[in-house]
Formats: sequence, C-alpha cells, structure tokens
Amino acid sequence: MIGFYEHPCGTVSTIAHIIQCVSSIIVLGITAWAVQETKTLAVIFPLVISVLTPVLCAITLSTSCIANRRRWHVLPLLMSDAVISYLWLTSFIFLALNFNHISCSVNRWNGEVVCSRKYAAEAFSFIAFFMSMGAALFEVLYLYFRKEDTSQPMEQRAPEERLQENLQTAGVVH
Repeated sequence: MIGFYEHPCGTVSTIAHIIQCVSSIIVLGITAWAVQETKTLAVIFPLVISVLTPVLCAITLSTSCIANRRRWHVLPLLMSDAVISYLWLTSFIFLALNFNHISCSVNRWNGEVVCSRKYAAEAFSFIAFFMSMGAALFEVLYLYFRKEDTSQPMEQRAPEERLQENLQTAGVVH
C-alpha cells in the first residue's frame, strides 16, 4: 500500500495543514493584540482556537507519521480536521457578527480605528476553516482511492499459498 505522504492526496493535505497553521498564527497575533483591552467572546474564542490549531496539527501529523504503515494512520488527521474545521467556522462567524455590522469609524478594539486588523482576522480565520475542510476532504479521498498491495510478503502468506507458488515457479504445477 502506498503511504499517505507519498500519495498525491497526502501531499495536498500536508500543504493545506501548513497553510492552516500559518493562518492560525496570523489570527493568533491579531487576536492577542486585541484581547489586551477587549475581552469579549468574539476575540477570546478565535484566540483559543488559533493556539490549539498548530498544537493539534503537530500532534496528529506526528502520530500519523509514526503510524504510517498502520491501516488507521489517517484517522487522527481526519478526526482532528473535522473538529477544527467547525471550530474555525464558529470563530469566523463570531468575528463576522461582531465586526461587520458596524462601520470603521466605530471600533471595539482598544479604542483605535483598525478596520484592516478586523478584516484580516476574519479573512485568515476563513482561510484556516477552508484549509481544514480541504485537508479533511483529501484525507477522505485518500481513504477512498488508496490501493492495496497486490502481493503480500512471503512470510505473511499461508503455507499452502507459498507451496503452490513454489511449485508453479519450479514448473511442477501449471
């Protein structure tokens, strides 16, 4: 069986995880700046999710790398992407509801007019959501399209199969 990281779906999923982590770090920086004065749920929730995302990605990617030859090695990635994608969607909704109904002249973050930071936090939270959903999609595609090895190693075959193959190779049985 071809490994997850050698498969094209695994490569695209890994790239999506990298983009997701970069977006998460950007949202972390913006929301950490905003939480100094504004301690609302719309700021704290994305901050917590942006801290958890790189940690969870590192844990699940390393678990998947360690268990690369196991049949279940993609399941931790798939489960974490499913959970994180909905958390990022919730984060995006909190940010959008909190900031899109007011104009830029009125600001809730530290008393400063910083529309670009608000919109950047929203945009990168959506990118993180989209990348986690994309990674989950490619992990499902890998599980659907992966190919099993057609031949098993000699040690894993039943003795009757090994005997039959050896007799055929020797030309005794056709």
